[in-house]
Amino acid sequence: MTEFTDFAGKIGRTREESTPWWPERREARAGSPNIVIVYMDDMGWSDPGCFGSEISTPNIDALAARGVRLTHYTTHPICSPARAALLTGCNAHGVGTGWLANNHPGYPGYSGELPMDAATLPETLRAAGYATIMVGKWHNTPAADNVPGGNKHNWPAQRGFDTFYGFMDGETHHFFPHRIMLGNELLPMDSYPRDYYSGDDWMDQGIRFVKEVRSSHPTKPFFLYVANNAMHGPLQTKPSDMAKYRGKYDRGWNAVRAERHKRQMDMGLVPPGTRLPDSDPRAPRWEATDPANRPLYARHMETFAGMLDNADQNVGKLIAFLQSIGELDNTIILFSSDNGGTDAGGEHGMVQNNRRYSGLPTQSLEHERTHLHELGGPKSVSLYPTAWGEVSNTPFPSFKTYTGGGGRRVSFIASWPAKIKDTGAIRRQFMHVIDVMPTLLELAGVPRLEQSHSLPARPFDGVSCARVLTENAPSPRSEQYYECWSNRAYYRDGWLARSLQIRGDAIDMDNWTLHHIDRDFSESIDLAMQFPDKLKELVEAFDQAAWKHFVYPLDNRTRPGKFGDAPAFLRERSNHARRFLPGQQTVHRSDVIPMVSNRTFSITVRFAQRAGDAGVLWALGDIIGGMVMYVESDRLNFHYNGFSEAQDLPPVELPPGAHAATLEYAALGERRGRGRLLLDGQEKVGWRDLSPTLMVGIFEGLDIGLDRRAPVYWELYERHGAYPYSGEITDVSIVPGERAAN
Repeated sequence: MTEFTDFAGKIGRTREESTPWWPERREARAGSPNIVIVYMDDMGWSDPGCFGSEISTPNIDALAARGVRLTHYTTHPICSPARAALLTGCNAHGVGTGWLANNHPGYPGYSGELPMDAATLPETLRAAGYATIMVGKWHNTPAADNVPGGNKHNWPAQRGFDTFYGFMDGETHHFFPHRIMLGNELLPMDSYPRDYYSGDDWMDQGIRFVKEVRSSHPTKPFFLYVANNAMHGPLQTKPSDMAKYRGKYDRGWNAVRAERHKRQMDMGLVPPGTRLPDSDPRAPRWEATDPANRPLYARHMETFAGMLDNADQNVGKLIAFLQSIGELDNTIILFSSDNGGTDAGGEHGMVQNNRRYSGLPTQSLEHERTHLHELGGPKSVSLYPTAWGEVSNTPFPSFKTYTGGGGRRVSFIASWPAKIKDTGAIRRQFMHVIDVMPTLLELAGVPRLEQSHSLPARPFDGVSCARVLTENAPSPRSEQYYECWSNRAYYRDGWLARSLQIRGDAIDMDNWTLHHIDRDFSESIDLAMQFPDKLKELVEAFDQAAWKHFVYPLDNRTRPGKFGDAPAFLRERSNHARRFLPGQQTVHRSDVIPMVSNRTFSITVRFAQRAGDAGVLWALGDIIGGMVMYVESDRLNFHYNGFSEAQDLPPVELPPGAHAATLEYAALGERRGRGRLLLDGQEKVGWRDLSPTLMVGIFEGLDIGLDRRAPVYWELYERHGAYPYSGEITDVSIVPGERAAN
C-alpha cells in the first residue's frame, strides 16, 4: 500500500481512533520587510533630478531623501546581462548572459539562458515565504524559447515569480506592446484603449497584484519587481507629459550637460573639481549644428524627459499606495537602471530607429524634419541623438554597451525608513549589480538556497553590501571585471583599466587606458603612460577573470551579424512551409519573421468572400515594418511597410466566392525586393518594387483575420481599428524560399 512517510499523525480505522496532522506551512519570519525594485532601462546616471537633472522627478527625489544615494554603483552595461546579474547575484557571463538573450552564438557565456543551478532572487524569496510579483520587461529567455512552442523552464513563472505581467523581449512599443503575458499565457487582446501607455499599466497592475495578496494574507511580505522598459527605445511618451518640456531643450545639449555637471557639484554628488570630459566626436557642439535641425534635436529630448516624468509619476503612485496601507516604513525600495544612456541614435537621432536593427541606412534629414511632429507619438519608434545620451551620462564619458563610466555607472537609490536613518545621505562606496541579491537577502534575513531545481545552488559572485546601506560601512567589494560587445574594463582598489572598441572593426586587444577613479571621478584622465605596471596588473586581472567567467570569445560584429546567430535547429525550422489557422492569437515574430527575412517567399490565404465582406485577411508586422492584405469595398488590397517606406499594390476586384490570394515576393539582393499578387492562381498585379526587404527589428508577428495591437498600416487603423474580416478564412500558408545573398 501507499505510505505517507512524512505524515506525523495517526491513521486508525475510524476518525475517533485517528490523530490529524498538518504539515507546517512555509511562512516568512514575522516583521519581514517587503522588497521593491524599480528598475529603469537605458537611464543615465544624471537623469533623475536628485542626480543633477532638470527633469522633474519629485517622487524619485523624495525616495532619495528618505534613503541614500550611491555614487559608485556599477552594472553590466546592457540590459539582459544586467538583469541576469541582478536576479542571480552572479556575473552575467557566468550565467550564460554575456550579451542579449535574443541570440545564441554557440558559446557558454552567451547562451542567453540562466542556468538552473543559479537560484534567482524570486525563487529564494518565495522559498522564504514571500509573495513574488513581476511587471514589465523580462529579457532573460533565449528567443528560441520565447515562443509558445518553446521550452518554458526559464520563463519568469518558472524562475520564481508567482505573478508575471509583462513582455518577454528586449523592447516593445509603449502604446501597443506586442505580447503582454500573464504568467505563461499571452493576453487575448486585439486592441488597446487609445490612451494606453505601458509604464502606467505596469505600475497599475503591480499595485493591483499587491492588493490581491494583501486581501488574501494581511501580513505576507512581498517582492515586487517593476522592470520598466522606459527609458529604452522607442522613445515614446504621453502628449501631456511631453508638453511640460516644450522649449526646455532649445538651448542645446552642451548647455544642459554643463548645467547638470554644475548641479552635481553643488549637490555634493561629485567631488569638487571633477572635470567634465571632452565630448564624444559623434556629439557636435550645439553651436555648430544646422539651426534648421535644432527643433528636431530638441523634440527628441522633450520626448525622453516626458518618459522619465511619467516613470516618476508612477513611482509616486506606488509610494502613495504603500503609505495608504501603512507599509512604506518596512519596505526596502531600490531604484536604479540596467545601464547608462545610449549612443545608438547617431548624430541626428532617428524617427524610425528600428531600421538600424535591420541594417538599413538612416533616412535623410529632410525626412526626419518632415516627421518631427510624430516624435514621441505612436507612429514613431524614435531614439535621441548621441549627444543627448552623453547628457544622460553626465559627468562620465561613453555610453550603453561600452565599459566607460557612461555605460557601467548608473544612479542607485536605496530606501528603508525603518532601518536607514541617515536619510538623504550620499554613499561613495563601490558596489556592483551582482551585490544586490546578497544585500537584499541579508537585509531581509533570508538565507541563500542550498539547492536550485534539484541541483546544488552555485555560490554568489556578489557580496552583501547591507552595512554599506544601513551603517555607511566600508564596501566589502574592491574589484570587478566588465565586458560588453568586446569593450572591456577592470576595476581594483580605485584604479580602472578600460578598452573601448569601434563597433564592427577588428578588435584592438591592446588599446587600454588607465584611470585613477579615487582622484578622477569622471574617468577623464588617461594615466597609462605614467603607471604601466598598474595597467599591466589590471589587464592581467581582466584576462584571468575573463577565462574564469566565460567572457571569451569576444565578438565585435554589428547588430545584424550578431542578431543573425541562431542554433542550427532554429535556422532549419524557418526553412519549411507552415500553415496557420484562424482563431489563434498572434503568431510570435520569432516563428514567422525568419520565414520572410531578406528572402524569397509566398503567402497564401484561402477564404470565402460574400458581397460586402470586409476586413484584414492577414497582417505580418506592425508600425515599424510589415505587410497587410485586406478587403475593403469588395476589393482585395495589399500594403507594404518597408520600415516606413510604404508601397501599395493596385486593388483587385473581388467577386463573391471561395478564393486563394497569394503574395509572391522575390528578394533581389542588396535589400531590394519585388512582389506580385495572384488571385486563384491568376496574376492580377504584376511585379512591383517592394523594398526594402523585411528583417529583424519588427515587434509583431502574424495575425489572421485582423491586425491586432500595433497596426502595419496606420491609415487603415485610423479608419477601422483592428478591422476583423467578416467573412470566413480557411488558413494562411507561408512558403519560404531562397535567402538573398546580401
